[in-house]
This record gives sequence, C-alpha cells and structure tokens, in this order.
Amino acid sequence: MRILLSTLVAFFFVATISAQEPNIIAGHLLVMLKPEATAHAIVSDLATLGGVPTALKVDHEASAPMRIWLLTFNTNVPQASMLAAVRRHPAVMIAQNDHTIDERIVPNDTQFNQQWHHVDPQDNDIDTDLAWNITTGGTTANGDAIVVCVVEGFDRVHPDLNANSWVNAAEIDNNGIDDDANGYVDDVYGWNPAANNDNTLFSGSHGTSCAGMAGAVGNNSAGVVGANWNVKLMPVRIGSLTEANVIASYTYPLVQRRRWNNTNGTQGAFVVATTSSWGIDNANPNNYPLWCNFYDTLGAAGILSCGATANNNVNIDAVGDMPTACSSPFMISVTATDANDQRTFSAYGVNTIDVGAPGASVRTTTTGNTYTTTSGTSFATPLTAGVIALLYSAPCTGLATLARTDPDGAALAVRQALFSGVEQVGNLPGTIVTGGRINANNSLQYIIANCASYSPAVSVAPKVFLEGAYLPATGQMRDALRTAGLVPLTEPYTAMGFTNLSGGGGENTNANVLAVTGARAVVDWVRLELRANTAPYALLATRNALLCKDGSIIKADGTDNVLFNYGPGTYRLAVRHRNHLGTMTGNGVAFGGSPATVNFTIPATSTYGTEAQRAIGGVNALWMGNALLDGQLLYVGSGNDRDPILTRIGGSVPTNTVTGYWVEDCNLDGVVRYVGQDNDRDGILQNIGGSVPTEVRLEQMP
Repeated sequence: MRILLSTLVAFFFVATISAQEPNIIAGHLLVMLKPEATAHAIVSDLATLGGVPTALKVDHEASAPMRIWLLTFNTNVPQASMLAAVRRHPAVMIAQNDHTIDERIVPNDTQFNQQWHHVDPQDNDIDTDLAWNITTGGTTANGDAIVVCVVEGFDRVHPDLNANSWVNAAEIDNNGIDDDANGYVDDVYGWNPAANNDNTLFSGSHGTSCAGMAGAVGNNSAGVVGANWNVKLMPVRIGSLTEANVIASYTYPLVQRRRWNNTNGTQGAFVVATTSSWGIDNANPNNYPLWCNFYDTLGAAGILSCGATANNNVNIDAVGDMPTACSSPFMISVTATDANDQRTFSAYGVNTIDVGAPGASVRTTTTGNTYTTTSGTSFATPLTAGVIALLYSAPCTGLATLARTDPDGAALAVRQALFSGVEQVGNLPGTIVTGGRINANNSLQYIIANCASYSPAVSVAPKVFLEGAYLPATGQMRDALRTAGLVPLTEPYTAMGFTNLSGGGGENTNANVLAVTGARAVVDWVRLELRANTAPYALLATRNALLCKDGSIIKADGTDNVLFNYGPGTYRLAVRHRNHLGTMTGNGVAFGGSPATVNFTIPATSTYGTEAQRAIGGVNALWMGNALLDGQLLYVGSGNDRDPILTRIGGSVPTNTVTGYWVEDCNLDGVVRYVGQDNDRDGILQNIGGSVPTEVRLEQMP
C-alpha cells in the first residue's frame, strides 16, 4: 500500500499545539528526517533560538527504517517555539512532541466462571471453541509459523506460556554479535529497545495476563487457554512509557516482518499482529503524526495493530485517544464487553472504536506460575490479536499465499473477516464502527467461504463427460438426477471419506442453480484435484463442483471457472466422479489468474497412463461402473462392482429397481437396475473387455 506522505506532512505541519495536550515530555522532540539528511545538521543549525542557547542534542535513533530520531533540548526554551523551529528546518520531514504513555489496568469487577469468553451458557462468548474445530492456530495453510508481538514484557517461563514463547533461532545468545544481521545484537527472545537487549523481558503481571489472552498453551492439561493453542508470542518490552519508546518498540516487529517478507520466509518472523494495552486518554491524534503513521508502515508490511481504548465510559470521537483514535485502517481499536455482552467501563466511538471483545472478569495467566481474574480493555485487546492470528491459520492456501505476495492485502482481508464476523450485541450497535463483539468462529467461516476470492488464486475451466450419462445422439449427458430432484444440495464426497484440502469440502449449491435447463443443466457433483506437476501423486488442493450436460464443470454457486487457493504455477489437474474411474492430465498445465482450459472430452488432451478414458464416437468419457470407488472395475470375484447393484435392489429378485441418488446407479438415470434395458451391470462387463469376466480395468492415476 502506498502512503502519500506529502499529503500527511502538509496536514500535520499546520496542526496547532494545544495548551491542553496531555503527557508532553518537556525538552523532547521526535523528528522524521528527509532522505539523506542528518540529525546532527539540525542540532548544529539550531544551537541557539532567538539568541538563547537551546542545548539541542541527538539522544538516539528511535527507528532506523523510518529515519526517526529523538532530540532533547533545554527546558528553559519554550516547547512550542522549539517544535516550530525544528519543523521549519529543511532536513525535517515530520516533527512532533514526545509523550508519556499510560498503562491501561483496572481492578477486578464482578466474578464470572473461568474463561467465559471462550464458552458461556448465555452465548456471550466469542465461540473460540467452535473455531477450534477447524483450527487451533499456530501455522498458516502453507506451514508458516504465526507470531503475535506483545508490546510489553511477560513471564515467558510461565508453564502456560513457555512453549508458545517466540525464539529467534537465527541469533546466538550472549555472544555480542548480530548473528542474523537484523540490526539487533543477541535478540534471541525478543527485544527491549530502552535497555538495548533481550535480558529484561520476562516479568510483569500485566503483560503476562495479556500474553495469556492471546496464546496461553492449549490442550496441555494445565491452567487456561488463549485464543490460539500454539501461536508464537514475541515480547517487546516498551520500558518507560514514552512515545519514543513506543516507536522504537514497534520498529522491532516491523524489522522482523520485513525480513520475513523480503526473504520469502527464510529470515525474520511472520508477525501478523501487535497488541498494545497502553495509551493516552483524551489525546488528539493530529499531535502524534509519527505514532499514527507508524500503523500504516506496519500495515504495509502485513501487520495489524490492536490497541486498547480508554477504560472509562467516554466518546472517543469527541474527546480523542491515542492510539485508538488514529485513522489508519491497520489500527484495530478495541473496547471491552462483559459476560452480558455489555460495554460498561470502557470507551466507545462510532467513528474510532472498531470492535468489542470480552474484557471484564476474564481468566488468564499471571506471574508466579499462577492465574488471575482481571478486567480492562488491556485484556480484550490481546484476545482480539489472538483471534487475528487464529484467522491466519485458516485452512485457506490463498490467504496464506497472499500473506507472502501481498502482505498488506492479506492484512486487510483478515481485518475484513474480523469485522464481518462480529455479533451485533448489547449496547455496541450504533456506538462503535462495526457495532459488534468479535466472534472467532464467524470470522473463520467468513475466510473459508471467501477463500476463493483471495488473490492470487488459480482458475480453471474444465470439461469432462461421464460414460453412461453421455448420449452420443445429442452430444451431451442426461440430467435425469436433476429432473428427478435427486442431486443433493451439499457435495457428497466429504461424506464418502474423501480428503479435502485448501478450503475444499462442504460446498453447497441451491435450488436456483439446479433449476437451470439446457446445456448448462446440472448432471451431478464431481471432484477436482490440483496436484503437483513433478510429483503428481501429491494432492495440493481440492474442489467439489457441478458437472453440466455439455461437460462444463462450474462452481457450486453456478458460476464459471473453478478457483483453487494456490499461487500461479504449473500443476496437474485430476477429475473424479463417485462411480466412475477418475483421470488426470498427462502433462503439467500452466495455471494463473486467467482460467486454464482443460478439456478432457477431446482426444487431443493428454492424460496420465494408458486408456485413461473411454472413446465414444470421437469424444472421451470417464469409465463407468466403479460402484465401490476403489480405483478399479471388477465384474466377478472379491470386491467386484456388480454385486453391490444386486444388493441395492434387494439382493434376490434381479428385476427389481430402486430409485434414488445411489452410487450403484452407474449410468446416472436415477434408477438402479440389475437387468433389462439401461441396466447398470452390463457397462461394467463391457468396460473390462466384454468377454472375459475376470479381467480388471485400473484407474490411471498415481
């Protein structure tokens, strides 16, 4: 995402200094330098102001990637005058005051059952238990380890946090060398920018409670569980609560995620979210341009930042707040709800505060290897960050790939899923941006439902005919199952035991799709498999789709071009049917954004193996009769495909028939027949050769 800094600079430079601006650190200024400029030039040029010595000096560089420095000066010089002079300097891009930050902790309120925010009898929880049926977090669909940065120290030796504590494996501890060349020496366990080491990260009851909300270890027979069972937690201790330290603290996850992006995941860390439970009450974000802008910078790298809003019942739209009034789309502002889905002690704002999350009397970890029940937006916020991390672990390769190829696009996609999944409850509607409290399961289902829309996704326009259903006289297949109302609304392959990957499985159609007549009338469900080109036995992604009379395969919603959540490349495509032998392309096919045409009905399309399909009057069709779906056609002997047909019609009277959606209905006319015209038995004998009943025909796929 491109940030128009020139526009932002023009806006912020005309902002006035309010006499009521809170938390200014006298004698401190933060400056962003223009490219190639130096902070020492400012110090030299502004050694005096109006003939008065300023004692202006460079304190330290707060963020090297963003060229942000902390300058200090004599407090006898008026703060506003010094700021105005620095802003006018030609080396300066942005300048602002430095500020102290207030930690957001409130005492416990009422008592609730332990971890009601996960499971609550009145359903005022975020349904993490339902989401865990799909994923418990930890890694993306591509296997990338997901990291949440807790911008605060926490007790990493706590038995419910230790296994989930992030470790920089590329760094050797205490050797005084920046082994991974990331600009930080000995940063094995995280970073403390104020102390310039990683040795003072492992204390703080508040931070320990925050970490537990996001990622206390799950399924370990002890204590509590976070939103994720396995996510990695990166501590960055903010130290003294100043704005300079805020920026320095945020710079560490920024550097690590940028390295991960630039090395395709071989270095750095896949940080997807930060969680910060501190801020400044009643602050005007116009006075904090560097801080607010930093969320756009983090977002461009793919990081969403969760901020705890004020722990008092005020309208942030009216009174302001930092950081939750910052306008960046990558800042997720969080207020707290209780076990009655009410916001009581925390702030709101229909234009500024994005979501509500449980934060009243929640059970979590604390120091001393113990647990506590506590309240505050401080704890609703890491819970939200934990849900964001959980969403990144969705079984959606498209989202996982997008995180590598378009990091800010993936972050915005997850933000949309988080917002779309909220429940409109309590007093939240009309008082915050989304009007709702987060729901992990709803948001996860949103990602799965929209997985095919995440770019990059590869697209295919396949065609196939099914022997038995194909009618040479018309050049199309019969749609007898559809006209008899037998085609199920949900794909049948998952129930049959097929493995689904990358968002496949559970596809549903509707009555409107099944009402279509003509060439695009639905014949039945088929299964598509995306396979590795050089290892065609390796299944990468699956889709269950609808087969039309003309052989076209369409999405379950009736639209063209089936999407796989996989990046562009060369793949094999296989197609299967529930009582036919499947087939696969003989060569790799280039897949990309434009639909790849794979027409299995024409002899010119190369297929894997020999006699992979049956030739019928100049077209090819899948071999019919595999009633046991075991990859072979047998007419006699153990495991043959003939006997199930007789069993289906009753087992004793061969002239009986049965109507329905049965796998033994090999010709797909809606009726299972053992003898007579249009029976389902003879085709099996014909397909193994027609004269030697002990012959076998094998499916031609690895």
